[in-house]
Amino acid sequence: MAELPSKRLRIADVASAWGCSHQHVRNLIKRGELPAIRIGSLFRIRPDDVEAYENREECQKAPPAPTASQSGTVISTRSGGTPRRARDAFRLGQRIGQQQSAP
Repeated sequence: MAELPSKRLRIADVASAWGCSHQHVRNLIKRGELPAIRIGSLFRIRPDDVEAYENREECQKAPPAPTASQSGTVISTRSGGTPRRARDAFRLGQRIGQQQSAP
């Protein structure tokens, strides 16, 4: 029988070490970028796989510097970041509620 590794990391361990959210680590696993072992609903990650991911060329690149608009003003989305479908569904619900409460 093969000898089992002494320690597997939890998603929380990796997220804490990297200073990111648990969901980010889960997304990396889901996309296949970070190998993990699934045990029921739990994921365990080998320390060697974490090290290999950190040493990948994509991880070594610095993120692109943010660019400012020419006017220097902050640009926001028209809807405040709310997805259009969610906003439209909310407004439809308001209209239906008003119609139902009308005498």
